[in-house]
Amino acid sequence: MTKLWVQRLEAPLWSVKYSPRTWNDFVGQDNAIAQLRNLAESGSCPNMILYGPNGTGKTSAAQIFSKALLGDTLAANYKMLNLRDVSDYSIAKAKRDIKDLAKLDRSKRSELDEYMSIVFKEVKAELKAKGQTRDPNKSQLLQGAIRIFASTVTVADAMIKILVLDEADVLTRSMQQALRRTMEIYNEACRFIFTTPTLAGWSPAVISRSLMINFPSPSNDVIVSLVGRIAESERVEVDCAGVNAIARESNGDMRRAINLLQVASAKGKPVTEDGVYACSETILTKGVRNMVSAAIDGSFVIARESLRGLLALEGYSPSDVLLQIERDLLSRPFEPTVLTSLLDRIAEIDYRFIQAQNPFIQITALLASIGRIASVSA
Repeated sequence: MTKLWVQRLEAPLWSVKYSPRTWNDFVGQDNAIAQLRNLAESGSCPNMILYGPNGTGKTSAAQIFSKALLGDTLAANYKMLNLRDVSDYSIAKAKRDIKDLAKLDRSKRSELDEYMSIVFKEVKAELKAKGQTRDPNKSQLLQGAIRIFASTVTVADAMIKILVLDEADVLTRSMQQALRRTMEIYNEACRFIFTTPTLAGWSPAVISRSLMINFPSPSNDVIVSLVGRIAESERVEVDCAGVNAIARESNGDMRRAINLLQVASAKGKPVTEDGVYACSETILTKGVRNMVSAAIDGSFVIARESLRGLLALEGYSPSDVLLQIERDLLSRPFEPTVLTSLLDRIAEIDYRFIQAQNPFIQITALLASIGRIASVSA
């Protein structure tokens, strides 16, 4: 008897399903989209920095702009690199030969695997020409990944190439200085579009060579409207309190809002406020809430041990913990003057991170400050 094997396909992510495909699909970004649309229609493409919080449509906007400008030559003259993925790419994987990768099943190799194999070979040859026999390091691979695409000729003489560098906040100051030189050398052939959550830490030299376009956090009303429309399209029952909870928990991140709706509706029950909160709770949010509560109550030792657990055991980055502390404090009913003092202290700690000071010590000091400021206001 023949057995029939049926592969169960996972439901697609709604954040991908409902990501913008055209200019008209964007919500809450009228000014930014108007600027990009006008540039595309006029055939202009300066170097650009699209900046704003996560989940505001920067990457989708860069893709749609590139498609509108390049048209039929998009496949040959466009490339997107997620710089966080490139910077984390292992040397061992990059050393794999492109011929060996071609023998693998498509599911076991990615476009990035193939590109980084080419980059490794090119950068290795450049180092050898300089008399260096060692393998390139990650920084050299990252710079090579950018430079190699920018330096190749375009398919159509009348066209330029577009290189989108997603999550470009990973670039250090020294990398930005090297990038500035690359932008100058290949300016006639290639344009750069950076996406980043903030302009903090960016080199003035790169900023001065780019058009800045802001993607601000959408209002809660915009997110409520978007979630309601998707819920209706997916035939999900959600009450008013549930929609408002999604808007609050997403913190202006439309991708997170859509994901919360999908997860909260997965059980097939109506989406309620309690259901949203249960789905949005993570180890980080729960841990930070307990940690901050301990600091406010004066239990400094307990708060410090909670911090140690989040950083050392759970593996969260200091920046993620600091951001979650800010979100937690904003959700608490502090007096405006008290909240201002707390946020000023967070800004100071964030600045110390940039100066490469010990993050555990800095966040520990922040927890002590939270206890002190909260006790004065009590």
